[in-house]
Amino acid sequence: MVTTKILTVSQNNLDPAFANAKAGESTLSILYQQDGLSFLVRHKTTRQVYLFGYHPRQSWGKNPIGDVLAGFQELPSEVIYAIEAPHTVLIPELMSGGEIPGWTETVLGQKANFMDLSSANSMTFLTYLNDSDLSLSQSDTLVCRHNWAVQLERLKPTVHPKIWVHVYSDSVQIFASTASKWQVINSFPCSNESELVYHLGNVSEQLGWDRTATEIELSGYSARAYKPVLEPYFSKVQLCNIQQWAKISSALSDFDALAFVNLLRL
Repeated sequence: MVTTKILTVSQNNLDPAFANAKAGESTLSILYQQDGLSFLVRHKTTRQVYLFGYHPRQSWGKNPIGDVLAGFQELPSEVIYAIEAPHTVLIPELMSGGEIPGWTETVLGQKANFMDLSSANSMTFLTYLNDSDLSLSQSDTLVCRHNWAVQLERLKPTVHPKIWVHVYSDSVQIFASTASKWQVINSFPCSNESELVYHLGNVSEQLGWDRTATEIELSGYSARAYKPVLEPYFSKVQLCNIQQWAKISSALSDFDALAFVNLLRL
């Protein structure tokens, strides 16, 4: 059985099926973001979500990751932990060594202090985290992955032009692929419709893509509201298919799964 203590969270959704969830058959996913810490428990095989929680940053203690783990009297057998870190440069795996290169200071403004390797995509992620995030995101027991690395391993590049768009409250994450290769992996400041249209238009123009043949998959905050905004510019705009990544029962009707697609894909 998987049991938890009472968790103090701004959003806490629990499926009654969680009462019979077995630790050996469950996965705990945790996503560290600058504005909050989200986590969920689900069945390894069926991907049914049993529990979802969200800690806004203003509620964090000195060890937010430890606080989440301490809430479980019995941890699921698998724990996946990723951190959203947009100040990142990507290089081919063959170019990376055991140490973080000094030139990252020129590219990122500060020398990178976190590194992750995605062997599946032959990429190395070199990231700068400010002192606060570097300290708060540390875990003595969990392997920390870069969120982009995990997302790209889950998604897989497409043959046809496609852009995955995940909208946050003040930024947008963009992954673009075609010919079975990743073409753009980046995050941009974005807080309104005009900025989103600009970034997507700029990406498609830089890649030389025909917007009538480019597929857009939307997720994140306000994704539903942004869909009709993008449809006049791109002929293939769709919301992320949640069922592809998780099974959400009617008991979790208050859980906005579309806003937490990055967490569901861990």
